[in-house]
Amino acid sequence: MSIKRNLGRSINKFLHSLGFQLTKIDQDFDARLTSPKHLDRMFRTIGETASNYLSSQTVFKINNHFDVEKEVRRFYEAYLDTPFRAAVGGGRFGNLLWLDLIAKSIQPDVIVDSGTHMGGSAWALSQGAPDARIFSFDIDLTRLALKAENVQYVEQDWASFDFDKIPRQTSICLFDEMLDHGKRLSEAAARKFQLAIFSDDFAVFDFRMLHGGRALPKISYLLDKSLEDGEVIEWVAQGTKYSWKVDRARLDQLATLIGAIDRLPNLVAPLGIEQLPYRIIAINNFAPQSVDQAAAAFAQ
Repeated sequence: MSIKRNLGRSINKFLHSLGFQLTKIDQDFDARLTSPKHLDRMFRTIGETASNYLSSQTVFKINNHFDVEKEVRRFYEAYLDTPFRAAVGGGRFGNLLWLDLIAKSIQPDVIVDSGTHMGGSAWALSQGAPDARIFSFDIDLTRLALKAENVQYVEQDWASFDFDKIPRQTSICLFDEMLDHGKRLSEAAARKFQLAIFSDDFAVFDFRMLHGGRALPKISYLLDKSLEDGEVIEWVAQGTKYSWKVDRARLDQLATLIGAIDRLPNLVAPLGIEQLPYRIIAINNFAPQSVDQAAAAFAQ
C-alpha cells in the first residue's frame, strides 16, 4: 500500500508541475444508504416528487399510469449493476431516472438518442420503453460500455438518417451532446418528432458547457428576450478567448418551434448527486401551449 501511495504522490507531483493532478474516479452511490427505513424514505421522497410532476405537467400526454415509487426502486437496483455510475461525463442517476420515467409514461413508438457516449441514456430509455424502436446515434461508438438489447446503435449523425420510412405515432428525441441546441430543435421539428429533451441547457450567465461556441445557442437563449441582436457574448476557457454573436432573428424563429417547455425537477436533495436537470420541449403543433405562454412560463 505504501508503494502504491508513494507512486501516486510522485505522479501527482509531476502532473501538478504541468497544471494537472490525479483524482479518484467517484461513482454514483459509492456511498449509499443501507438502512431499510431511511432507504425507503429516499425512494418515497423521489417517488412523490416524480409523481407530482408527472400528474401536473402539461408538456406531454401520459399514456401509461404506473406505481412511480415502485419503478424508482426497480430502476435504482438496475442502475447499480451498470457501468454508468462513474461521474465522468454522460448522464447521472437523476437524469437517467427521468428518462426511464418519461419513456414509461409516454410509451412512444420511436425514440432517438443523439449522443450515445457510454450508452447510459439509451439504456435508461430502453428500461422505460422496452417495446419502442430506439436508435442511438454517435459519430464515435468506441466509448460504448453497454449495449441494450432493444437499441439500434448507429455510428453517424442522427440528421443524416432517413426517418421517413419509419412509422410512428408518438416519438421522443434526446439530445445529450456538445452541439447547437437550436439546430437540433429545428431538425427534430422538420422530421415531425413530438418531444425533444436537451441536456446542459444553461442560462447565458452560466459559462459551462459552451464548447468553444459550437454548443450555442442553448434552448434557454431562444426565450431570453434580454439578448439583443448583434451583441457579443465573450468568455475564456483554459486560456483561450471565445465569442458568440447573437442573431435575434434566428433565436425568435427557433422559438416558434416551442409549443411547451419545462425543466424536469431537480433530485439533488434526496440523492446528493448534482447535475443540471434536462430541459423538455413539446415541439409546436404537438402541445397545448403557444410560444408566448411557453416564454411566459420560462421567465417565471
